Amino acid sequence: MKKFLAVIAILLVVVAVIGGMFLPRTVESIVEQQIVNATSATAVDVSMSATPNFRIAMGEIDKLHATAAAGKIGEVAFKNLTLDGEKIRLDVMEILFPNKDLSAQERQKRILKHANKIELHGVITADELQNFIAAKDKNFENTQVKITPEGATASATGKFLGRTIDIDIAGNFLVQNGDVYFHMTHLNSNSILSRVNVDIFLKDIKVLDSSKLPLNLQFDSVELREGEAVVTAVSTVQ
Repeated sequence: MKKFLAVIAILLVVVAVIGGMFLPRTVESIVEQQIVNATSATAVDVSMSATPNFRIAMGEIDKLHATAAAGKIGEVAFKNLTLDGEKIRLDVMEILFPNKDLSAQERQKRILKHANKIELHGVITADELQNFIAAKDKNFENTQVKITPEGATASATGKFLGRTIDIDIAGNFLVQNGDVYFHMTHLNSNSILSRVNVDIFLKDIKVLDSSKLPLNLQFDSVELREGEAVVTAVSTVQ
């Protein structure tokens, strides 16, 4: 009987060691895939830590850090993306054996059980914003975008009443209900528009939709720098 118990004890130790080695990496790989699915990133690097390490296998993570290059959220391309988290608890069973009856958004909410903090930072360059606006708003052609700490400006040509007009635009970014919009605040053009209503050109364009994000993240702020915009999304689940 003692030998049998000793064998069982040894097997349990072996299982614990193997689980401690491989299951944490399995969880890392699954979280990595979640980020790839959300950002279409070509290269994602995920690292997790917990004390003791086997807690990761149970979905308990002290620190999470992930980086992604050449990512994309929705229709917007990012120069890079960085994700950091602290004191996170994931539903490993939902990750490993997903409920097929749940929508993708409902499943994301179920996966994240708790987090003291999760922050996503993404960099959008002026060229990437220019490509997005050009593809999104067919009123504008030959769009050129500049980003400074004071705001975003753009020059473009547009069609109005059968004529080609030159347009100069100024705007900034707004965060509303967790989504990011490009808000046009000023428009100048040649004289034809001084006699007509230009409201058809002045409108908010949704740039980023938080429903595309993993881990219950919602966009929180946009910081403008020289030539780029840094977008921050946050998530806290108590």
